[in-house]
Amino acid sequence: MERSFNGSKIILRFKEELQAVGDGAGLLSGILGALGSDYSKFPICEKSWAKVRGKDRVYDDFIKEMFHFRDNSGIIKKTLLKQMGRSWKDTGGRLYDSHYKPTRTLEHNLEKRPQGIPRELWKWFIDYRNDPATKAKCKQNALNRKKQLYMHTGGSKSLARTREEESEKQGRRVGKGEVWILKHKRPNGSYIHEKARRIGKKISEIEQLDESTRILSENDSLAQALGKEHPGRVRGIGHGPTPSQLFRPRSQPPVDRAQVEEAQRMLTELQAEVTTEKLKRKAIEDELAAEKTKRQAIESVLSYLVQQQCGELPPDILAQMNSLDGHSGK
Repeated sequence: MERSFNGSKIILRFKEELQAVGDGAGLLSGILGALGSDYSKFPICEKSWAKVRGKDRVYDDFIKEMFHFRDNSGIIKKTLLKQMGRSWKDTGGRLYDSHYKPTRTLEHNLEKRPQGIPRELWKWFIDYRNDPATKAKCKQNALNRKKQLYMHTGGSKSLARTREEESEKQGRRVGKGEVWILKHKRPNGSYIHEKARRIGKKISEIEQLDESTRILSENDSLAQALGKEHPGRVRGIGHGPTPSQLFRPRSQPPVDRAQVEEAQRMLTELQAEVTTEKLKRKAIEDELAAEKTKRQAIESVLSYLVQQQCGELPPDILAQMNSLDGHSGK
């Protein structure tokens, strides 16, 4: 992973859509998940992530201290905090399912609370989750998840990282439609279900008729196959960018290109620095190897001369040999 000049921070690379890519992106994702699920940093006794306090402090103390990146617009921070909040919410649901049993008494459930969560906070959380309004919301969310037909096979790797890696592999910019097809196929090449197969076929047909639909736009191949985008997110892109950020009028400046250019500049400087160090090291190694070869040659000649002189060297050659030994011992 790339590190800053003093080696203390990991450099994050961001695409033009302000999504983290590269090796550092995987580490970042894991850290965001770990922070969001740590209820010693974020209280469990809140109804929504928006009301949770201390987010800025955790962001500065951990994310900014571990990673180096520019975020002049604040969009990256907003996206990373949103990912952290998703982990906070999901972890609360898992803890409720694994530690709370309706057949137990309240006292017993409080005793069985997760480690690290105070008794009074766990009681608040139980009361909140058992509220009829909360139960109705959770039930509806579960039904909505069951209706989702577009779950992909990509594991923990983000769409942004998959798109970046596939683009490098193919030597060209890969579009949303191509990534969607890739993420909805099994390792053997078959689609995960019939609905996905029909959509994948439609994407391919659209791109065959018009290759320009591979380019990211409001009317690209994926948008045509799936229909109008939902407010606040762009399908096939992953966490972060919203329609207004990606599809703004061309008269407006592109999304924080200065951040991308700065990251590329730093990477170029780091690569140049590494190359220079490698060249210096090689020059030293070559010099040592040459000295070693020279000494071996001299020793061979001297050995031959000793044999020719019946074991005794002329005084002048003996003096030169002693001088050579003296220099090599320094």
